Amino acid sequence: MKRFFALAASAALTVCAVPANAFAEDGSDALSAVVDGVTYTYAVEDSDPAGITVLSASPAVGTLTIPDEIDGHTVIGIGEKAFLGQTKLVYAYLPSKLEYIEKSAFAGCTSLTQFDIPDSVQFIKEGICMGCYSLTTVSVGKGVKDIPYECFFSCSSLKEAYLPDGLKTIGAEAFFGCPELDTLIPESVEDIGFSALGYQAAQHSSYTVRTEGFIIGGKTGSSAEAYANENGFDFLDPDNYLVGDVNKDKKVDAKDASAVLAEYSRASTGTELSFSPWQRIVGDMSADKIIDAKDATKILIEYARLSTL
Repeated sequence: MKRFFALAASAALTVCAVPANAFAEDGSDALSAVVDGVTYTYAVEDSDPAGITVLSASPAVGTLTIPDEIDGHTVIGIGEKAFLGQTKLVYAYLPSKLEYIEKSAFAGCTSLTQFDIPDSVQFIKEGICMGCYSLTTVSVGKGVKDIPYECFFSCSSLKEAYLPDGLKTIGAEAFFGCPELDTLIPESVEDIGFSALGYQAAQHSSYTVRTEGFIIGGKTGSSAEAYANENGFDFLDPDNYLVGDVNKDKKVDAKDASAVLAEYSRASTGTELSFSPWQRIVGDMSADKIIDAKDATKILIEYARLSTL
């Protein structure tokens, strides 16, 4: 599993107020301001000190830096559907003092490739990145305790999700339709909702199916392991697994070596491979991401060593 990293940026911002002619989600008047050529509509919140929620931005294309302040007020929120369907937005630098992201804020941003939630954010709402099918990497800041319902639903290219220690819940269908996802579930997670991980829609139907070969990563004895067992997924604790035990009988022996050699033979002759992603990880004794005769030899050496103990 890869280590968490975060992006950071600074920008010189010039703010110019323009007449207000927009409306907030609740129908109240919204204000407008232009920051570095981008027109933002926003609502001033009843907070102390007063902060603002961004309601929209235009144009929202390429890489967008949402300012920390607009008209002298700190940006504390991204409003519901604020960037909904902005198909040309590739990356958004979020404000450093942001506190919340409302429902469907970035849903349907089909060119978005990476989404980083700052540590300042305390809560996020449902479906914030639903349908962002170009999204490959997500990082969730340490202030977030709950990943809600359908948060990253149908982000079909999502490969990496960096989740913080202290996270408590992963809501139902939070990562539904993310078949390539590789993530570690923090030990702090107490509840994982139905179809939250490892499920997708069946082709040409409305049925839900388990993603073949999906691995749940986490700590032994955690909610992650319980979810894996309840849903029939392979589970892997990266700090606690028996390398070489490809047949899951809790020992490393000649049977495992034979299985590895059979898989190597299939690969060498172009025959369809049979190992699951979990077996490829566990059987890769030489840690070169290839299953071959070297791995079988190492398994036999380990078998011989264990037999003499």
